[in-house]
Amino acid sequence: MPYLKLRNARSGHTFEFERDQVRVGRAPDLELTLEGEGSEVVSGNHARLAFRDGAWVLEDTGSTNGTFLDEKRLSAGQSVPIATGSVVGFGSAGPRFHVEAAAEQKLVPTLVEGQPAVSPDDKTVQMEGLPEAPPPPGPTPPAAKDTGGRKIKVTLREDRTGDVVTGEGARLRIGRGRECELRPVQEGDTTVSRVHAEIVLKPDGAVVIRDAQSRNGTFINGNQLKAEHEIREGDYIVLGNEGPHLVVTKLEGGRQLEPQQAAAAAPTRQQDEGEAGEAAPPKPRRSFGGKGRTVFVRELVEETSKKSSATLRKAVWSFTFLLVAGVGGVYWYVEQQAQETEAALEQQRQALAAQQAIADSMQTAATAEYDRLREDLDQARSSSAPAAVVDSLRQALVRAQARTDALEQSLRRARTELDRQLAQADSQRQIRESELDRLRSEMTAAIQGSVSSELLDSLRQAVSNAEQQLSGIEGRMRAVRGVDLASVAQTNQGAVGLVSAYIGGRIFDGSGFAITASGYFLTNRHVVLQRGRRADSVFVTMADQRRMIRADIINVAQPTGPDLAVLQIRNYNGPHVPRIDWAATKARQGEPAALIGFPAGLAAALDRTQTIRTSMAGGIFSQVTPDEIRFDGFTVGGSSGSPILNASGEVVAVHRAGLAEAAGLAFAVPVRLAIPLLPAAALREAGLR
Repeated sequence: MPYLKLRNARSGHTFEFERDQVRVGRAPDLELTLEGEGSEVVSGNHARLAFRDGAWVLEDTGSTNGTFLDEKRLSAGQSVPIATGSVVGFGSAGPRFHVEAAAEQKLVPTLVEGQPAVSPDDKTVQMEGLPEAPPPPGPTPPAAKDTGGRKIKVTLREDRTGDVVTGEGARLRIGRGRECELRPVQEGDTTVSRVHAEIVLKPDGAVVIRDAQSRNGTFINGNQLKAEHEIREGDYIVLGNEGPHLVVTKLEGGRQLEPQQAAAAAPTRQQDEGEAGEAAPPKPRRSFGGKGRTVFVRELVEETSKKSSATLRKAVWSFTFLLVAGVGGVYWYVEQQAQETEAALEQQRQALAAQQAIADSMQTAATAEYDRLREDLDQARSSSAPAAVVDSLRQALVRAQARTDALEQSLRRARTELDRQLAQADSQRQIRESELDRLRSEMTAAIQGSVSSELLDSLRQAVSNAEQQLSGIEGRMRAVRGVDLASVAQTNQGAVGLVSAYIGGRIFDGSGFAITASGYFLTNRHVVLQRGRRADSVFVTMADQRRMIRADIINVAQPTGPDLAVLQIRNYNGPHVPRIDWAATKARQGEPAALIGFPAGLAAALDRTQTIRTSMAGGIFSQVTPDEIRFDGFTVGGSSGSPILNASGEVVAVHRAGLAEAAGLAFAVPVRLAIPLLPAAALREAGLR
């Protein structure tokens, strides 16, 4: 019976099928029904996976948003073969599935095996399931005996976990047994035989892999291994359907031929010392004046010991003088750079003041332009102006009306979101007031009833905590009501974008914002870097847009640095935040603050027209330090990379994390810490150089 196993790249859930056809879509009667996040772009009957002529194929069944194999879109009705390791996608931003197994039948786990666990060429046979023992003494195995003492060095990387194993020798066994030179197997993985396969250096210099009569088979580049196969760097090895997925990252010692040369290459053989023919050239090594490293160091030590102590002291003092002079020069240079930076920041503060006046008058100017154009159109009609002039004025009026409508729609959406938050906060306030009244009544009754001092202290502490929570809610409500945060959102939300990072077949969502007209973009390091691995590709969908745009990773902070990354959107043509607090002086404890982003990623950002919409949270700055800013708002979770702004609409920080146990408390990185990560072009555009 054909067998197929798929793993959801986003959730990690696996799906197994033992049938010759798997239909995929949103319809409930299909074999694989897609629901939840990302399923909005999936058609009712989207695609079909079918087993034909001994292999699994993928076919698009006329979907609206397309079917993808390894991020390449299929034509409608096109059938393409799939194999273990392939990535199947439904829609450009929809679910992604990793093909874990695609075979003629499901293979059973290896528990206790009785067949030989090594190659038939080896005279020694180790039975599966028996206690492991060291290899018996005796002559070198044939694979090593015929290679003139040569060895190969192989490095394998587990594609899913990133683990690396390395082995060296003329014959390297792969499996879970202790006698194996390469053991890339997790504890308890019984799908891999004790000796599953082996890599052998042949006399002609070829490095081949062959299955060692394993129970579940060995696969090379998606095909089951039937005979020995010559391997090269980059080959993909899978031990059984569900075993390790290994990539040959390094192969030394064998012949190195291009694929097109391999078939025509004549066999060569390295001759043992004393045999006819030229010996293979030795592996090059690092040279120090024509000497080996060990000889060079030994002679250097001996020569140094022969010098007089006076000469040695002179050299030490000379080095000390040069070191002090160098440190002094570096200090002077750093001081000069600090003074220049301070002067540049002062110029930036003046420029930001001018930009604030421009941003605040944006809606007024749009309305005035609309009124002027309407007057011109009325005058042109009344004075019987030429039709071309009237049409030109009418088109200009339509464009002005569209810009004004867009601004008003953005303002209404921001106000609606803030009204919703205030209503939610008022509900929380009423609940806290009721809880406080209840606790006060209980404490009064406890005092009158002569209860124990421990219970009374507990009630007093509960009352104090309830009073603090109520005070915090009322403070956030006063901050939101006292500032026109809707105007802040209207001015900045068009520059906020949803980041979709593809890492190892999985999609990670985050937020970010454009800081220059050319598309330089700030987000978090953890959005584009997972477990030390950079994203394979990154796309950004700007607010109020539907199309994803490719972005390049320009710079990522070190793991010990701030949680920041710099991207650049390709061929960018859109807004950027007008004012940024590069000097880190515009955030003060207790003042109002706002966050704009995408709290739940793509699923919550899409509206009924499949357009990306931002969400806004209002609150206060609860703590401000040079290295961290804390934002206390009504709703924050999941907005990694979102800009945090003050009441004047200036970006002061980049949100990086929130606490699940303290809803509304967020931690952010001051935007000033992104300056060292920006390239020269971005610094010039931002006025920092």
